[in-house]
Amino acid sequence: AEDYKTGSTYGERPPLPLTVTLTPEIDDFIHRWRPTLLRPPSKDPTGTTTTDPSSSFLFLQPRTGNPLTANSVYQIVSRCCYKYKQKKTNPHLLRDMIVTHVRKNADASEKELEALALFMGHSIQMQRDSYDRRTLEQKVSPAVKLMQSMNSLGGDLNG
Repeated sequence: AEDYKTGSTYGERPPLPLTVTLTPEIDDFIHRWRPTLLRPPSKDPTGTTTTDPSSSFLFLQPRTGNPLTANSVYQIVSRCCYKYKQKKTNPHLLRDMIVTHVRKNADASEKELEALALFMGHSIQMQRDSYDRRTLEQKVSPAVKLMQSMNSLGGDLNG
């Protein structure tokens, strides 16, 4: 689909702000756990001490100390989802689930849905076409409720 990547249309994705409640957790990770992932300084062939060039990255691979790749993030998400929910899931399916949940349960406004689409890197039309997994019954439910409320007003549609 032409609309899949909308960077040229909407520009770069804005940074996703972290909630204040996550800050202590991230600080704890940085100070307590991340140092165990860094490779120790080593000497190059000339005898010069070199430090880990990937040390500026927040998340590192446990075995190598290298920055996480897209594939390693995919594997981590997939394993964790299976471990805790015994369901095969991946980052793309999580995107589907988020949009479906928001459209089904959150009663989100058009502006909120558009903002979510932009954060996900696509248009609201792409969000509707590709990520909305609600059933047809769930999609028409708001219209059914609207008609029921109109009927409860006494049925006078002429004003």
